[in-house]
Amino acid sequence: MIIKDFLNNEIECECIGCAIGNGQATPPRGIITETKNFVLHQDPEVPIKGFLIIASKKHIKSIAQLTLEESSELFRLVYRARLAMEKVAQIKEVTIIQEERSGHFHLWLLPRHDWMQDRFSNSLSSIRDMMGYCKENYKTKENIDEILLTIDNIKKYFKE
Repeated sequence: MIIKDFLNNEIECECIGCAIGNGQATPPRGIITETKNFVLHQDPEVPIKGFLIIASKKHIKSIAQLTLEESSELFRLVYRARLAMEKVAQIKEVTIIQEERSGHFHLWLLPRHDWMQDRFSNSLSSIRDMMGYCKENYKTKENIDEILLTIDNIKKYFKE
């Protein structure tokens, strides 16, 4: 399959999670940080500032397939990513979702920005509509520049 990231780069792969996890594909500005079993990066398809993804480096489908050690590692990364989102990008509210239908284990750390309040309900049912809206309307130079700067700043946070 071919996926276009929000910079209009094409990523050809069978599984985007595996491709990013093993270095065959690069999300915008690359991996923010990685652990033994997981990578943290900006969502490559949806141009929302601070929309982070934590993906498994191995091809599994569910959090239930993690060992206790891997799940502890995952939670530490979720915790650190959420702190970075708040401290670096001033993101006050985040929805964390693990969707098993995609076929590759990943968590969405989806920020709730002020501009979303008027346009989308604060419910899980509005998330797909919001993502589609952003793909169509938020690929402006100003928004992309802000997303890329946020990624850079979150990377710096993880290096401190």
